[in-house]
Amino acid sequence: MRIMGWSLFEPYPVLRRVIVNLKSGTAIRAVAWGRRGQWLILREALLRERGQTAPAPLDGEVAVVVADIDYIQVLS
Repeated sequence: MRIMGWSLFEPYPVLRRVIVNLKSGTAIRAVAWGRRGQWLILREALLRERGQTAPAPLDGEVAVVVADIDYIQVLS
Protein backbone atom coordinates (compact mmCIF):
# COMPACT_ATOMS: atom_id res chain seq x y z
CA MET A 1 0.00 0.00 0.00
CA ARG A 2 1.41 3.41 -0.97
CA ILE A 3 0.46 6.66 0.70
CA MET A 4 1.84 9.82 -0.91
CA GLY A 5 4.93 8.07 -2.30
CA TRP A 6 5.76 6.06 0.81
CA SER A 7 4.96 2.40 1.34
CA LEU A 8 3.81 1.20 4.76
CA PHE A 9 6.08 -1.81 4.27
CA GLU A 10 9.28 0.21 3.75
CA PRO A 11 11.26 0.62 6.98
CA TYR A 12 11.95 4.35 6.47
CA PRO A 13 10.34 7.11 4.42
CA VAL A 14 12.57 8.34 1.60
CA LEU A 15 12.44 11.73 -0.12
CA ARG A 16 10.06 13.04 2.53
CA ARG A 17 10.45 15.86 5.04
CA VAL A 18 10.81 14.27 8.47
CA ILE A 19 11.75 14.88 12.07
CA VAL A 20 14.13 12.19 13.30
CA ASN A 21 13.95 11.87 17.08
CA LEU A 22 17.03 10.23 18.55
CA LYS A 23 17.23 8.20 21.76
CA SER A 24 19.52 10.90 23.20
CA GLY A 25 16.67 13.44 23.07
CA THR A 26 18.10 15.30 20.07
CA ALA A 27 15.84 15.91 17.07
CA ILE A 28 16.82 16.51 13.45
CA ARG A 29 14.40 18.08 10.98
CA ALA A 30 15.47 17.20 7.43
CA VAL A 31 14.70 15.50 4.14
CA ALA A 32 15.17 11.73 4.41
CA TRP A 33 17.34 11.14 1.37
CA GLY A 34 17.97 7.40 1.57
CA ARG A 35 19.35 4.52 3.55
CA ARG A 36 22.79 2.97 3.18
CA GLY A 37 23.23 -0.11 5.32
CA GLN A 38 22.77 0.90 8.95
CA TRP A 39 22.73 4.62 8.13
CA LEU A 40 19.79 6.93 7.37
CA ILE A 41 20.99 9.75 5.10
CA LEU A 42 19.49 13.21 5.66
CA ARG A 43 19.80 16.47 3.72
CA GLU A 44 18.82 20.08 4.50
CA ALA A 45 19.11 19.18 8.18
CA LEU A 46 18.39 21.37 11.21
CA LEU A 47 19.62 20.13 14.60
CA ARG A 48 17.60 20.82 17.73
CA GLU A 49 19.12 19.78 21.05
CA ARG A 50 17.57 19.93 24.51
CA GLY A 51 17.73 23.39 26.00
CA GLN A 52 18.35 25.18 22.68
CA THR A 53 15.86 27.77 21.55
CA ALA A 54 16.83 27.83 17.87
CA PRO A 55 17.80 24.92 15.62
CA ALA A 56 21.32 24.86 14.15
CA PRO A 57 21.70 24.18 10.42
CA LEU A 58 23.93 21.24 9.42
CA ASP A 59 25.94 21.38 6.20
CA GLY A 60 25.87 18.66 3.54
CA GLU A 61 24.55 15.17 4.14
CA VAL A 62 24.03 13.86 7.65
CA ALA A 63 24.28 10.14 8.38
CA VAL A 64 22.41 8.84 11.42
CA VAL A 65 22.89 5.32 12.77
CA VAL A 66 19.52 3.55 12.54
CA ALA A 67 19.99 1.97 15.99
CA ASP A 68 20.12 5.48 17.54
CA ILE A 69 16.69 6.48 16.17
CA ASP A 70 13.82 6.48 18.65
CA TYR A 71 11.10 7.36 16.13
CA ILE A 72 10.53 9.31 12.90
CA GLN A 73 7.74 11.81 12.30
CA VAL A 74 6.76 12.25 8.63
CA LEU A 75 5.69 15.83 7.88
CA SER A 76 3.17 16.74 5.23
